[in-house]
Amino acid sequence: MRLKNTIIPSVREIRHLSLACKSKAPIILLSNTDIGNLASQADYVHKCGKQAFAHLELIGGFAPDSTGLKLLKNMYHLDGVFTTNVQAGNIAKNLGMAVVYRFFLIDSRSLKRTSEILRKNTFDAIETLPAYCAVQEFANLQQLGKGIPFIAGGFVRDKKMVKEIFASGICGITTSKIELWN
Repeated sequence: MRLKNTIIPSVREIRHLSLACKSKAPIILLSNTDIGNLASQADYVHKCGKQAFAHLELIGGFAPDSTGLKLLKNMYHLDGVFTTNVQAGNIAKNLGMAVVYRFFLIDSRSLKRTSEILRKNTFDAIETLPAYCAVQEFANLQQLGKGIPFIAGGFVRDKKMVKEIFASGICGITTSKIELWN
């Protein structure tokens, strides 16, 4: 996954999908959808020349098992997923989907636990939440990632913070703040 100072629109409301697709981002994150409208959203994203990713834990009516992930790839034509579920991430990866592993940096134990997960699994990118903690701990995080791109998300509030995140060396940001999408 190639990311360099990329802001990934996180689309929570379907009415903002067209705005997200007008952004410079190569990826659109569908972060609040359901199985009833996911196919049309992914199709729209593809028609706009972008990759469609979904947040696995926020797809209504969906089970992140082998059958569900095969449907996401073959019927819904998703290019990738964001997930905190290691097992689902590995299933998606084995199906040829791009996987962004998400984790919450709460304390040193969460960092240690994530280190163990990343030692045993390979993902296309890692998203650390909240973004402020990702910036503060980026030197430690880089040691975990073995050259994997890092994305920061959560509480990205303004352009100043965007600059700070990219200055730290983190290569991507997910945000639902429409005014930051460009």
